[in-house]
Amino acid sequence: MFMKKIHFVIAAGAICCIAFKTFAQWAKPGSDPDKLIVGEWRNIYLKLIIHHKNDAPQTMEADSSNWEARLHIKPIRTHFQRNGSYYSEYFNLKDSLVRRTTGIWTTKGDSIIMTEQTPEKSVLRLHLKIENNVASFNGLIDFDGEGISNDEYYGMQRKFN
Repeated sequence: MFMKKIHFVIAAGAICCIAFKTFAQWAKPGSDPDKLIVGEWRNIYLKLIIHHKNDAPQTMEADSSNWEARLHIKPIRTHFQRNGSYYSEYFNLKDSLVRRTTGIWTTKGDSIIMTEQTPEKSVLRLHLKIENNVASFNGLIDFDGEGISNDEYYGMQRKFN
């Protein structure tokens, strides 16, 4: 159950990471943020702090040096498309596709809003920043299913060309 939630959060974060925080701040003048986000992005870092109701917070962290050992999957591949849709692909350590999520994305101010449509329905809002083809993102999510968005999520993705 914990790994399923980790995979969901990584996907959502990956997708969000692909977005941007304040493109106007880091993008070239006159560039269109919705065009900059289009393409494939892959995870390079993830930190999740889960705040349980009655227990001490639990931290999970993975980067490019230990991603596969910690999460038992390859870095997630998230593809943002020009038409406002996205999909994320999860591959196991033998390069077999084990999960594929799809949805729609939009940006508003310094946030990206991602609405997953399959296999589960959910909405994720994260603050993001893209600089030098690396997107960083953060926000509060409900990772542990308590019904409260109090779990801290921070991730980074690199644009894959």
